[in-house]
Amino acid sequence: MVKTLDVDAGYSPSKRSDKWLKVKRDYVEGLNDTLDLVPIGAWYGNGRKAGWYSPFLMACYNPETEEYQSVCRVMSGFSDEFYKEMKEFFSEDKVLTQKPLYYRTAEEPDMWFCPQLVWEIRGADFTVSPVHHAAIGLVHPSRGISIRFPRFITRVSDRNPEECSTAADIADMFHSQTRKIDVTAED
Repeated sequence: MVKTLDVDAGYSPSKRSDKWLKVKRDYVEGLNDTLDLVPIGAWYGNGRKAGWYSPFLMACYNPETEEYQSVCRVMSGFSDEFYKEMKEFFSEDKVLTQKPLYYRTAEEPDMWFCPQLVWEIRGADFTVSPVHHAAIGLVHPSRGISIRFPRFITRVSDRNPEECSTAADIADMFHSQTRKIDVTAED
């Protein structure tokens, strides 16, 4: 656990706050870099997150196929204010009536979004996935790449969605990660 330098940063068990941060060993040793991904969909939140969108379906862009390919669901790293803001942002004309043909994923979120935002995401490491289609065919013939334990870091305001992390970027990062995965195993 890491404590902020706030004067009033006392620890309260079972109470959420931004005053303490859990640093998992995986986050320190896993991915050496972050990804810039695009939220393309979301599910309706449950419990404390009821009335908001959580989790969000995140995607990279493949300029070769002009597709947004899903990478992961992310539901960690957000503040309550952020959830409220995204509920207002993703409304009306930014919510799509159906999945676009240029979205490649086996996920079925409650709603699809127009690709408009870019978020910085960090995770523990990469794994192959039958559900997420990021870099499909670049590492494994029928599976994509996903991030284990993804979490939101910040918004990326200086990039548009087509300038986010690409499928090739993710394949390169997969191959350079410290934890090696055997991708030759059968489906």
